[in-house]
Amino acid sequence: MTAMKPSNQTNQNPPPRRTRRSRTTRRIAMCAVLCALSVVMLGLGALIEVIDITAAAVASLALLPILLCYGARYAWLSYAVTGVLGVLLMPQSLGAWMFAGLTGFYPIVKQRLDRLPRVLSWLVKLLLLTAVLLLYLAVFYFVMLGGEGSLLDAFLGGFGESDGKPIIAWVTIGLSVFTYVLFDLLIDRLLILYYIKWQKRVERWMKP
Repeated sequence: MTAMKPSNQTNQNPPPRRTRRSRTTRRIAMCAVLCALSVVMLGLGALIEVIDITAAAVASLALLPILLCYGARYAWLSYAVTGVLGVLLMPQSLGAWMFAGLTGFYPIVKQRLDRLPRVLSWLVKLLLLTAVLLLYLAVFYFVMLGGEGSLLDAFLGGFGESDGKPIIAWVTIGLSVFTYVLFDLLIDRLLILYYIKWQKRVERWMKP
């Protein structure tokens, strides 16, 4: 019998690995950079009020690489940091409140909801939007109206012009639902582009 020759692999040192702490530090640093970019987007929306809602959507999409490369935990942390900074620095901006109340966390929630059957997924998404709109009405009623008046006054004042014509309020709600659906579809299209064209570049930059 011939003796087995020792493998050369045993004489080679294994390649150095990044420690868990250094990897976590790098991830936090990258999250901080993207959070800062999102806050800048919200600030731009506060300066140009015409694009405040658009800025809230773009600020949310800027955090997508965190969700795709680092997972939901880092994405929730980044959303919380960006939302708090946006509301504290720009409390008068609709975009900052829109980000904190819906668009900021929606891509994270959408990732889970899209695993459900299509009809059930959209049903839950619409229920989520309904809950957000009801929360907005509650805040408007107790903060802006001081808890005085009827719920109809809160409805008309929150979504309309408080002139007794609910048509404006219903049109506003309809536009909100339409925009919400477009935002969902936009995320889908961006994810397709990400996996086809951008994944390698983004992962090389993020280094998960």
